[in-house]
Amino acid sequence: MSNRLNLLLVQTDQQSAETLGLYGNSVLKTPALEKLAERGVVFEHAFCNYPACSPSRSSMFTGRYASTIGVQANHMMINPAEVTLPQVLKANGYQTALIGKNHAFMDNAKTYDSAGMTEPGKASVLGEVFDYVRLADHGHLVDGYRDDPECKAAHEWSRSCWASPLGHGTNPARPEKCGTYLLGETMLDYLENKRDPEKPFFTWLSFPDPHTPYQAPEPYASLIDPATVPLPPKDRLEEKPERQRVAHLMDAMDTADDDLVRKVRAIHYGMIRFIDDTLERVFAKLDELGLTNNTVVLFTSDHGDSMGAHGLIQKHNMFYDSFTRVPFIVAAPGYGGSRRTAQMAELIDMMPTFLDMAGIPIPPGVQGKSLAPFLRGEPCSAREYVVIESGEEGEPMRVSDITVRPEHPFDDRYFVWCAYRDAWVGRGRSIRTPEWKLNVYANGEGELYDLAGDPDELRNRFDDPACSDIRSSLERKLLHWMLEKEDRLPLNETVKLNYAEVKAKHI
Repeated sequence: MSNRLNLLLVQTDQQSAETLGLYGNSVLKTPALEKLAERGVVFEHAFCNYPACSPSRSSMFTGRYASTIGVQANHMMINPAEVTLPQVLKANGYQTALIGKNHAFMDNAKTYDSAGMTEPGKASVLGEVFDYVRLADHGHLVDGYRDDPECKAAHEWSRSCWASPLGHGTNPARPEKCGTYLLGETMLDYLENKRDPEKPFFTWLSFPDPHTPYQAPEPYASLIDPATVPLPPKDRLEEKPERQRVAHLMDAMDTADDDLVRKVRAIHYGMIRFIDDTLERVFAKLDELGLTNNTVVLFTSDHGDSMGAHGLIQKHNMFYDSFTRVPFIVAAPGYGGSRRTAQMAELIDMMPTFLDMAGIPIPPGVQGKSLAPFLRGEPCSAREYVVIESGEEGEPMRVSDITVRPEHPFDDRYFVWCAYRDAWVGRGRSIRTPEWKLNVYANGEGELYDLAGDPDELRNRFDDPACSDIRSSLERKLLHWMLEKEDRLPLNETVKLNYAEVKAKHI
């Protein structure tokens, strides 16, 4: 039996940090995650590097920014020529497993192989880097249960909540036939029966929820009384980028009242509690098998969900904390530090952190920063700021361009706006310190927020003369980041001469 650290990445889809009591939520209790935090640390300021699934996940698993690896749209996958976390771990003796949603790794590398971009057997594609794969879709289809009539019925019912911007409801299926529960069962089976006890494991337990469709079975659908759900402050959208007003209209949020937003938020919270109850079973199995004290557990999400904040729903091509601030909880064997930290983290830090904890060299080109020294109680430098990217090349849609749109939040003639490519046209960058946030867009728009005095990001100070110095300072920091971020791959190995060596011989 291996005594090397096991690595468990638990990831949800589209979950903001503020959904958890650990981050200030007053109505949702998540006992399993709270117990995890009791033996680990809650990073209070952790951020995704792109507020959409595939670019965020691809950045995580390469430790490199989306613009560096060229994954700048939600249906692009990792170039198989990139070096990824499971690939490195597998090459160093780990058994690797994916249980749940993928949305990062290609199923094959033929299109890249034909261009000579990968070496046979070295492509970072799904079947090459994971020894064990059980995939899950949004809804309730999970490998191994796809032909179960009750699971299929649960999945088909969930589609009724998928087509319209704010569709939501109570799934009539039994919890035991729903995707979240089935992923738990698959994970338990892996730990007990499929895992190689002679190898350390890396497992990516990836829940498709609480992403849309917003629906859950009982008792989770009714767990939270909508009347008790607090609403975010109203954003009048004044002096905000036009893309925000476009999204507000295209998701029919101008016709959604407070009661409706509370109901959707309550369902969203119920989905999260369903995940937490499933994690309780997983963590109990780790205890039962004697694995807890030898396993690093990291819980996070790939990006957030606005859930009504700023007059928006789901994810969008913007940088508000509701989209970008994610839960980040780490329990590492031997950790004895504070239970909360204000140290800033980015999701690209996950790859170098896991490799560092496993004692494996971090590959060249990784742009993330290992958090392992902090987790080991060693002196380490903290991030001064985080940077988030978003958007594709082009001019973003304007309000005057809107010709058709949903008439109400349940208008199933139109899918939610963030699913359309048009919603992501218009590149931007965000730089965030603990006190300030600057968002700059390629079309000249901008946002600047005083997070200490305006944590809800309601008053845009971008053109405020009183803030010109802080804006200039953040712009310089962002320029420095862009220079530092430039890709250093491939490494220059063409010239062997090193002046330092020559100098040393003649001194």
